[in-house]
Amino acid sequence: MNEKVKEGLMLHRMIVKLGTANLCNQFGQLDQDIFNDFARQVVKLQNQGMEVIIVSSGAIRAGEERMKNLGINTVHLGKKELAGIGARHLLNRWGNAFGNFGKEVSQVWVTFGNWANEGERQSIKSSLLNYLKAMVVPVVNELDVVSDWEIIWMEKRISENDRLARMVALLVGVNAVLFLTDEGGIYEEDPKKNSQARLYEEISARAKPELIGISGTTSKVGTGGMLTKWKEASRLSKKGIRVAIAGREDDVILKFARGESVGTRIGTVTRFK
Repeated sequence: MNEKVKEGLMLHRMIVKLGTANLCNQFGQLDQDIFNDFARQVVKLQNQGMEVIIVSSGAIRAGEERMKNLGINTVHLGKKELAGIGARHLLNRWGNAFGNFGKEVSQVWVTFGNWANEGERQSIKSSLLNYLKAMVVPVVNELDVVSDWEIIWMEKRISENDRLARMVALLVGVNAVLFLTDEGGIYEEDPKKNSQARLYEEISARAKPELIGISGTTSKVGTGGMLTKWKEASRLSKKGIRVAIAGREDDVILKFARGESVGTRIGTVTRFK
């Protein structure tokens, strides 16, 4: 058995953070087939004894799509209200996806204020751990209607769900975190502007972002910047957690769990693919 496989088998608990763009098709619409495929991979890991938490964006997009389908004018609705409408539709997509495999999901909508309260923070932790023991997949997101920090920061091209993934990882003690982005990893330059830009296979957690070409640009349908993902990923790596920033390649979650190279790993050296 090679070292990469050994490393993968050592994992017992991981987080997969999915941006809105990773859940949408080429037309920028949430796509149930994509949810189903991610669920398939998670269930396969569960069957191997691994615990998986999903941190999922997409509530705003789900709310927008629902209101458009109903033909209702959204002029009086801000992003936090759209997120409130879309929350159940986002959860339904995850529920339907895992239901195909006889699995259940749980909504864990939190605010960052919960982390400032010891009792609330411990309540979140105990529920997450209980869900994992019961093989229920927790789907975590920020409760935008109560706390719209996520949306405020999104306007500044910063995804608070990246930060939330890091906070949950440290709260429940995961071995690994996979950040999924439509760009597929970290490049030396913006690949949308330079198609010849090289992808990093690994970047040292202590590298300076300005020296490796990390920008704060966002995806077409998402709101999180690569710089934010890099900062949160590097903080996790320094804690000894395996971290990668990757895209929606075939079986990306399974490959990451097995220790195979996906996207850009945050580690100890800086090198290109």
